[in-house]
Amino acid sequence: MKFEKRSEIQASARELFEWHGRPGAFARLTPPWQTVEVLREDAGLATGKRIELKLGTPLGKRVWKARHTSCVEGQEFTDTQDQGPFKSWTHRHEFAQWGESSAELIDQIDFELPFGSLGEALGSSFVERQLEKSFEYRHWITKKDLELKAALPHFRPMKIAITGGSGFLGTQLSALLNSQGHEVFVVTRSKRRESDIRWDPHKGEIELSRMEGLDAVIHLAGESLTSGRWNEERKRRLWSSRVDSTAFLADVFLRLEKPPGVFLSGSGIGFYGSETETVFAEGSRRGEGFLAELCEAWEAAALRVESLGARVCLLRTGVVIDPRGGALQQMLPAFRLGLGGPLGDGKQWFPWIGLEDWMGAVNWLLFCEEVSGPVNLVAPEALRQRQFAKILGRRLGRPAVLPAPRWAIRLALGEMGDQALLSSIRAEPKVLEDSGYRFAVPRLEEAFERVLS
Repeated sequence: MKFEKRSEIQASARELFEWHGRPGAFARLTPPWQTVEVLREDAGLATGKRIELKLGTPLGKRVWKARHTSCVEGQEFTDTQDQGPFKSWTHRHEFAQWGESSAELIDQIDFELPFGSLGEALGSSFVERQLEKSFEYRHWITKKDLELKAALPHFRPMKIAITGGSGFLGTQLSALLNSQGHEVFVVTRSKRRESDIRWDPHKGEIELSRMEGLDAVIHLAGESLTSGRWNEERKRRLWSSRVDSTAFLADVFLRLEKPPGVFLSGSGIGFYGSETETVFAEGSRRGEGFLAELCEAWEAAALRVESLGARVCLLRTGVVIDPRGGALQQMLPAFRLGLGGPLGDGKQWFPWIGLEDWMGAVNWLLFCEEVSGPVNLVAPEALRQRQFAKILGRRLGRPAVLPAPRWAIRLALGEMGDQALLSSIRAEPKVLEDSGYRFAVPRLEEAFERVLS
């Protein structure tokens, strides 16, 4: 059996080839609905490279071992299955130059299913649908990533450290930045790779010498806000994981001989509190409540770094939409069973952003030298929570009419439910749009079409 996918990409064949060979490219190309664990991946694309994966299939998790059987520098490479779910599998990646500024990306696959004619009769239609959906996603990601890189103002390879780099957002962002050719270091309590930088902000410990010479730090560390009720002990932990860790990081900057020139520090859209119909731009005042106070103190700790001449951006992040983590991952089981619906009456504004645009915006802010201070990381499409639920249900082909009553959310989750789940925040990405950032998925329906199988 054969499968082929072709797309025109605004990049040279050489650029396409090199992009596929960088660390992070394989993770970027893995669709979010596929369960894939990388057990081994050799560097580069040369003949003999080996890849070992554990992936989810209709028959359970299977190990897939493949090797590169040919490679023509700048033009193509081929990988062949040595062990895996197919009887045979050969995948040729070709990059054909079209003109001065574009190339054709060609994926050609020859495969056989196990169990002979029976396997072909039962599985061929399913496999063809999966390949079509997967390679539609892969070509979209490739096109989007290369266009983003070309649009970045003043692009240059950087040395970038990410705190919280092993979490949902940090893992995906690391893959994007690695695939662009940056050198990325994860700042973590538990080192897993030689490139990791160990820290423990509660103990005031960090590998200080490893922070020297960095171009940028992206600070994403912080305990989850929505994993339980906010009693006094939990509020203390939330404050410490955000405000105290940011203050410690600012102290680290002050101790460096050559501190980073860019500091992108996490914050939240909860800064604005909750108001039914107010439209919040970056200049809007702080709202009321614990979450608003937390965000204000968090941002104040980060702004101390400005005294060193660093450019500081405060990432006021909305609800990041992707099935691999965050709110959508928690919602999907109920919605897939037809048991989903709006939170409360659903009239509250729901400030969302697709994962690809959250990462794209962070990437943009690394290079957009005229932007500093607070930046709303939300999509330009304003939706109420009931609209969000309706669009998700429609995408999944399920009803989405069973509301989670406001009283039940308050009873179960108390203050956290009120401020994190039932709040109404209509924020607009004014700074991002004014700076020239172009959203990849500005509409929720398009975001779901891209990331949900």
